[in-house]
Amino acid sequence: MSDLRERVIAALEAVNDPHVPASLRAMGMLNAVVVDDNGLARVQICIPCMACPGMALLRDAIGAAVRGVPGIRDVVIEEGWHLPWSPEMVSDEVRTLMRANGIQL
Repeated sequence: MSDLRERVIAALEAVNDPHVPASLRAMGMLNAVVVDDNGLARVQICIPCMACPGMALLRDAIGAAVRGVPGIRDVVIEEGWHLPWSPEMVSDEVRTLMRANGIQL
């Protein structure tokens, strides 16, 4: 894994799901991160809810986080409603957090 890609993934840890204070990775929503030699990052996220009301906020937060990584010149965000997602993809820590706040998966 390239250092630049690792830094992009680390920056994405600060981007939380709009409804749960947990990172996209912990929510099982971060599907792929690819960075080319020209500094273009492609971030593919799975959106479990087709009509997600927080999608614009999420797109803005991802763009800002990735563009803030030195060496990144631009970012393309691919939203994949067609990508596989299931509640089992959510980390155990996030499951506990969600249950404590009355959200069942």
